[in-house]
Amino acid sequence: MSMTMWLDILLTLLGVSLLICFVRLYLGPNPPNRTVAFDTIAIHAVGLMALFAIRSHQPDLLDAAIITAVLGFVGTMMLARYMERSDIRDWESGDD
Repeated sequence: MSMTMWLDILLTLLGVSLLICFVRLYLGPNPPNRTVAFDTIAIHAVGLMALFAIRSHQPDLLDAAIITAVLGFVGTMMLARYMERSDIRDWESGDD
C-alpha cells in the first residue's frame, strides 16, 4: 500500500471520529462533557490539518495546525475556568 492510501485511510478515520465528537458536543448532557468534546474536536482538527499537509505536500498548513492547537487549548482553559468559578452545579449528579 502506498503512503497516499494510508494517509487517506487515516483522514477518513479521523473524520468519522470527529463526527462522533460533534455528536457528543451536541448531546451533552452537561458542561464538563461538552468541554471534553470541544477539546477532542480541537485535537482532531490539528490531526486532520497535519495529515492533509503531509498528503498535499503543503508545509504551510502545519503553521495553521499549530495555531489551531494553541487556540483549542486556550478555549478549553477558558471553559474550565468558567466552570470552576461559576456557582452553577447542575452538572453534578445528585445520586450521592
